[in-house]
Amino acid sequence: MGLTDKALDELAEIGSQGLEANASDEDIKKAADSLVPYAKLMQGEITRKTRQHNQATKSKKKGDEDEGDGDDDDKGIAAIVAKQLAPFKEQMDKLQSENDALKAEKAKGERDALIAAEAKKLGIPDYLVKRIAIADDADIAKELAAFKQDLVNNNLMPKGAVSETGKTEDQMKADAKAWAESLPNK
Repeated sequence: MGLTDKALDELAEIGSQGLEANASDEDIKKAADSLVPYAKLMQGEITRKTRQHNQATKSKKKGDEDEGDGDDDDKGIAAIVAKQLAPFKEQMDKLQSENDALKAEKAKGERDALIAAEAKKLGIPDYLVKRIAIADDADIAKELAAFKQDLVNNNLMPKGAVSETGKTEDQMKADAKAWAESLPNK
């Protein structure tokens, strides 16, 4: 198409954005095909600028002043391509940020589920687990074990507590019934 090496390099760089290192030949071909209209546009601009330049050169020879814009052809072409690709780049950036947000949300949900499972295994009630915060780089099992030990040490939780609805609750009911029967009848 008569494009300069620099223009081709710019197109290749723009086309490679968004492609993974392990992209298939088909994906690369699609990216290259999507740039053909821009290459044609660039070719048209080169032709137009060349004509302007030739006309300016002819008029200089005749003694006329050169009123050309003075821009380098490659800079003008790169600016046109950048302007044409700007909406696509904005859309790609928006999609990338949404993708990152969804990945972070998924990771948080998985971590919360892991914390809840570990707390249930240790017998820590759900209403207490939702009130504690565990650092991202902390060992979840170790932190929850330390939290449970603090509860036991401060008599906020029986030593043998398994869960809110486990055997411990039945034992507590039996103990309460035995205590109630031991009260003097009046």
